[in-house]
Amino acid sequence: MVISFRRLVNTRHANRAGRAIKLLRKMVARHTGAEKVIITNELVMLITRKGMEKPPNKVTVVVSKIAEKIYIVKPAVKVRT
Repeated sequence: MVISFRRLVNTRHANRAGRAIKLLRKMVARHTGAEKVIITNELVMLITRKGMEKPPNKVTVVVSKIAEKIYIVKPAVKVRT
């Protein structure tokens, strides 16, 4: 699943990474019908790698079902630290 963060261009610089994580959670919940979406630390590191003001334009993620209406979101590629 590819999540585009292009709509964050019109937001304030200081809040872009936080808004990207909220948008990611919202998109996954909408597409899967999840009540709880868990985002891994690797994905958060990928989004905030260039800082809080410059998240990537798009992220490819893998969504896995843990339990009924509980999903975990991981990056599709391995994150280099």
